[in-house]
Amino acid sequence: MSKRFALIAATRNEGPFLLEWVAYHRLIGFTDIHVFSDDDTDGNRALLSALADAGAITYHVNTGTGGHRNRAYDQAFQLAEVQAADYVMALDTDEFLNIHAGDGTVKALLSATREPDAISLTWRLFGHSGHTDYADTPVTGRFVLAAPEAVPVCMQQFAVKTLFRPKLATSIGPHRPSVSPDLTERAVRWVNGAGKSISAPLLAGGWKLTAATAGYDLAQINHYIIRSSAIFALQNLSDPALGSEPSPFSVADFFGLNHNHVRDTSILRHSDGLTSEIARLRAAPDVAQAHVDTVAKTQRLLADLLNRQGTDTDTPLAQVMDADAARKLVRIQQSTSDASAPVTAPTAPEGSVVAESDDLAPSWLADLRRSTHRRGWYDSHDNFAAQFTYRTRDTLVVSFDNLSSVKDPSLARETWGYPFYAKEGWSHMGIMAFEKNWYRDEALFDFMERKLAFFTQFKHIVMTGTSMGAYAATAFADLAPGCTVLAYSPQATLDTNRVPWEERFGIGRKRDWSGRYAFAPDHCRAAKDVFVIYDPYFAPDKQHALLYQGKNVHHLKSWYTSHKSALFMRRADILKDLMREAMAGTLTQARFYEMYRQRRELPWYINGLADHLIGRGHRQLALQMADHLGKTERMGLAQSIRTRASSSHC
Repeated sequence: MSKRFALIAATRNEGPFLLEWVAYHRLIGFTDIHVFSDDDTDGNRALLSALADAGAITYHVNTGTGGHRNRAYDQAFQLAEVQAADYVMALDTDEFLNIHAGDGTVKALLSATREPDAISLTWRLFGHSGHTDYADTPVTGRFVLAAPEAVPVCMQQFAVKTLFRPKLATSIGPHRPSVSPDLTERAVRWVNGAGKSISAPLLAGGWKLTAATAGYDLAQINHYIIRSSAIFALQNLSDPALGSEPSPFSVADFFGLNHNHVRDTSILRHSDGLTSEIARLRAAPDVAQAHVDTVAKTQRLLADLLNRQGTDTDTPLAQVMDADAARKLVRIQQSTSDASAPVTAPTAPEGSVVAESDDLAPSWLADLRRSTHRRGWYDSHDNFAAQFTYRTRDTLVVSFDNLSSVKDPSLARETWGYPFYAKEGWSHMGIMAFEKNWYRDEALFDFMERKLAFFTQFKHIVMTGTSMGAYAATAFADLAPGCTVLAYSPQATLDTNRVPWEERFGIGRKRDWSGRYAFAPDHCRAAKDVFVIYDPYFAPDKQHALLYQGKNVHHLKSWYTSHKSALFMRRADILKDLMREAMAGTLTQARFYEMYRQRRELPWYINGLADHLIGRGHRQLALQMADHLGKTERMGLAQSIRTRASSSHC
């Protein structure tokens, strides 16, 4: 009896890319493809229905509450066809299983690895290859420049996707199945893309490997995470964001994920077969027309995005459409004999500089080497580093990394907010943390205290950070008397004696919270203004915020943002304005709330308000919200709120 290989995808508004993705994975041997569609703004459901009628896939409308991927995987795991399959895999539709073994099929991969219980294959992140526009051409042929295999360039680089026997799993996750905690390394054979055992680390949990354990010899996952600047912007930077990410990517994420270092055309071994399979599927009733329709809708959505954001270089769209390569690469030098001509980026804005991709250089280093702003330094220590770029004596930003940056191994790592501060022409000192130690480091204390005289050079100083970085911004504020502090969701301390209610940040709570700078509110008395931004409905952050007291402390409430106040401000497009006002000395509580009113149209805010009402028993008010949204043609939001309100009533 032939083996069955099931593939599961949770998709959201990726219609133009579905035909190629389905054709490719049928070509390499997946026998049962289940696609769960969460939204139909781009007309993808007509194409999925046509493909289902043609017998190419099984199509599911993805309903319910919670994250669309988890919903899809939970439903898929209950399907008899999935449970009966020999192997199962979950992929997003921007991910292609690229098999190097044998004839490049699933069967060849299983033969080469001797049919293990699970194979976790590492991402190969593909950048935009210089393409800022969208074109209706196969992704696999258009994007051929990727991150290097063994050189770490970003945190997500070594994430995995897993092909596994369904009997191994208790549930399906985005990167790997959940398994019984009773399983032992001896009982399970779990291998990487080179066929080598990784049972021990993955049975212990986690969704990433390392440069040493990744293994690309037999297979990899081609992850086309950008798919051109235009598509990245439409799926992540439009309002509402149309893509599949639970938290849409930002402009900073674009720069962090857009890797074009090495040419990789290995997947093109299937190009002839793929062309034939696409043609065969297009010949099925309604498939070709449905594909044309979803392409046309996507082009209209892009045109609308361009019209709404215009050509202002400050907009997120403009930053990824025009300044992307100017920040990260000028040329891609090909190492293979059949290399194409170098990709040339747009001209860099005046006052900035372009780093070559081969350098893996952060823009602050490129500025120090090649721009007109060559005065500065980089001071590296065991657990932290400090980077300074001089531009003017009028202004200085002192920023502190947050927790998410700590383990970023990339040589291109930026200090927090650097591109924006550089564009504004401000001097900037950024502190990079290399450990999750909440900046509890005697060497850092000494370093900061040695900067007392340094700070006196500047007329206006703003110290800023979020979460762990916000603790540091407030803890070191007295070292720059008269400064302004902009602290997003800060922790006042993680001393368990002072904050016994704090149950988050276990690593931070284990640090030594005695001695210097142990309680941040005691160390921002000399600041001119301390702006503490937090969600008053998120109890832990509120309790920390209220520990900051004094005439110079201003509590700014960011409702429904949870612990992501800075991210919310960025999504609401007011983060930069807040920083400008803080630097100018014009930020006040009244001005903050005036800017914050822009939040009202943001889906994040609307959903937060609805959940707040539902959680407090005000179901009818939530339904009235949904009715209003329906009248203003925000049908997706309206239906989502109605569903949640109805569920709460059951």
